[in-house]
Amino acid sequence: MLDPILIDTATFTREQQQRGGQLQLQALDRRVWSHELLAQRDGIIQYKVSGGIDRWQRSFIDISIEGELQLVCQRCLQAVSWALNDQSHIVLFASEQLLDEAMAADESLEGAVWSAEYNLTALLEDQILMAIPFAPRHEDCDHTLAPQTNQDSGNPFARLAGLKSGH
Repeated sequence: MLDPILIDTATFTREQQQRGGQLQLQALDRRVWSHELLAQRDGIIQYKVSGGIDRWQRSFIDISIEGELQLVCQRCLQAVSWALNDQSHIVLFASEQLLDEAMAADESLEGAVWSAEYNLTALLEDQILMAIPFAPRHEDCDHTLAPQTNQDSGNPFARLAGLKSGH
């Protein structure tokens, strides 16, 4: 597991600081590299994180992650290459109540409660997990396992009809 990359939130956002680099997928927290949809643990994630203050004087953190992941196709259960390309704009609020009110007013808003210090490694891991698709699959999946499974088991309704007629 990687050491935390800590930032002072006030300085990072006020001075519009940036951090960038790359992360080895297998060096991240177990909840990332052991995800059930990952076909392989190897891979490199490029990231860029920047801070700022928006026109409403709210602090924010922008996160951009890119990489190539090998996921498990949900049709054929083989590896499928998937391009990770995710950008998030996270607005920071002084309290949970202010965050809830802002999110109720704008459903597309991504927000978090202000913290004096943030662990960028944990934020990046969260973004990777949220970006992984629910059911990855090949564009032109040949369904190699589905026909084999259907042929092996035969038509279940034909077997039921045979049971019903006493054959």
